[in-house]
Amino acid sequence: MKNIVLAMNAIVLILTLSIVILPKLWMVSVVGGADGLKGISFPIIWTVYAVTVFITAGFTFSWLVKSGR
Repeated sequence: MKNIVLAMNAIVLILTLSIVILPKLWMVSVVGGADGLKGISFPIIWTVYAVTVFITAGFTFSWLVKSGR
């Protein structure tokens, strides 16, 4: 379990660093039309990042609580 949590934290760190290193990959594009703004399209990587951070935070928190006992 500890190894899984550490691996997930490493993935989140790598993704966070890639935001700084490869910003074009993370660009949020605004879809414009004749009437103005139609919407905002998010790259799929933002979804992956958000889900990974959410799951990793949960695992890390539960792991820290268990190791504190």
